[in-house]
Amino acid sequence: MIFNSEYHVDIPDVDLLTFLFSRTPFKDNDPIWINPANPENHVTLGKARDLTQRIGQGYRDLGVGANGASKDIVVTYLENQVMVAPNNLGVLCAGGVHATCSVTATAFELARQIRSSSPKILICSPQTRQSAEDAIKQSEMDVRLVVMISEKLDIVDAQGKTIISERKLEWQRITDPAVLQRTTATLVYSSGTTGVPKGVVTTHANIVANLCQMAFFFDHFARKAIREGVYLRMPGVMQNAVAVGIYVQNMMALQCGMQVYTFAKYDFPLLMASIKKFQLSACFIVPAIWNRIVQECTKEDVSSLRFAMSGASPLPLPLQLKVHDMLPDGVVLRVNWGMTETVTAASQPNVEEIDREGSSGRLLPNIQAVIISPDGKKLGYNEPGELCLRGPNIIKEYFNNPEASLAAYTTDGWFRSGDIATIDKNGKIYIVGRSKELLKYKSFQVSPIEVEAVLGQIPGVADVGVIGVPDGQGNDLPRAYIVRSSKPPQVEEKDIHDFLNPRVSHYKRLRGGVRFVNEIPRNLNQKIMRNVLKEWVEKEEGRKDNFRARL
Repeated sequence: MIFNSEYHVDIPDVDLLTFLFSRTPFKDNDPIWINPANPENHVTLGKARDLTQRIGQGYRDLGVGANGASKDIVVTYLENQVMVAPNNLGVLCAGGVHATCSVTATAFELARQIRSSSPKILICSPQTRQSAEDAIKQSEMDVRLVVMISEKLDIVDAQGKTIISERKLEWQRITDPAVLQRTTATLVYSSGTTGVPKGVVTTHANIVANLCQMAFFFDHFARKAIREGVYLRMPGVMQNAVAVGIYVQNMMALQCGMQVYTFAKYDFPLLMASIKKFQLSACFIVPAIWNRIVQECTKEDVSSLRFAMSGASPLPLPLQLKVHDMLPDGVVLRVNWGMTETVTAASQPNVEEIDREGSSGRLLPNIQAVIISPDGKKLGYNEPGELCLRGPNIIKEYFNNPEASLAAYTTDGWFRSGDIATIDKNGKIYIVGRSKELLKYKSFQVSPIEVEAVLGQIPGVADVGVIGVPDGQGNDLPRAYIVRSSKPPQVEEKDIHDFLNPRVSHYKRLRGGVRFVNEIPRNLNQKIMRNVLKEWVEKEEGRKDNFRARL
């Protein structure tokens, strides 16, 4: 059966810049992106509009967009800072495509992306400049290097001369739906949990659609704060190379009226100190951070929050309920689901919903879904299968990768998320696991995230990742890699087994053992990089193929 969203929102046929600057509730002198280390270092709405057009002209002078829109790629390779959003908007103003590269990427990895995408310009910071220069040399391609210096609200060339023009460029206004659907705005390289990068091609139409879909619920909270004389204030801890960093911290903040305090990198003690110091009120953070808040903080530490959301990876219900109990009266932890290929979210609870069942909410407006079995059958209520989607926010292709683009869709046009889910009769979505991450033990399937959800409830467990250890006989023996909390009591392996075993079926037990580590490897979306966990297993156990002899 086909599941339809119970909501609808009108989506204008208009380019992204026109949409953002026409919808914002900010006044010209209102700061939007703020440096928490020096709040005087900020960008107001008036300055953002001015910089968008002058940066746009500067990039046009360097050739971006000279031969038409969506032909020239500009890559950013820098940590969070207040000039990131104006720069990205300036790239769009010039008619360019804003592409991302993780600030954690090595020069080798960046060079690979340069060869793949052939960018015209690479934007770095003083901190990433050496790696950027090395990458350009390794790529052996002609790429112009510029350097962002947010302390001076400037972008300079390699010789230190500003590239921001004194002239202002008028961006191209687009209202033709067909043009909007094929005009690429961003190219987000997403390696997911496998370590294999794919460029997600996202158009103006995709982004405007998802911003409208997200605002359908979020505007309720943003406007409520504005009526009370304040803007929501968000800690910008997600890196600018990922979807939340690009579309929520940069674009939805401008669209809905939310001030963003930009953190160069995630630092938990600094994050909590800043929430208190600046009375930050809107948190879009991941389950691993919410778990640390529950483990190490008090109700007073989060008393300023008016809006709380968890995304990027599944949130265990017990953790969700613990966060509920910590938040101020009337504030609940809202769980969404989405992926880079849906721009940001595709589901979340409605504004009045207090979920205590562990769902990821409901389909956002204008989205349809089906649940598909391994043999391609469309399933019904409460039947687990792969969650597949249709909607105006969903991408059509991966960059220069026709094989991946073809594989991403069913033969009848549904986008394959790769997530195993169920949908109940109330329209709520429950994420069960990733189809490619399920472990096989004898005749059973084991979802790592289900086991992680139970282990995350143990006092003293700050973070956990579960992976299978091949036994050479066709089985994946579940193993847990665990980060101990800094607060006592110190959890031991016996505590792990004693807690888990009575709570799960026998085939979900940790037959692969428990290992204590300092950190769980996560990508910029804070999803566990299971390919790294697999490498840890191979290093310890030796490479072992899982096969059975055939007679």
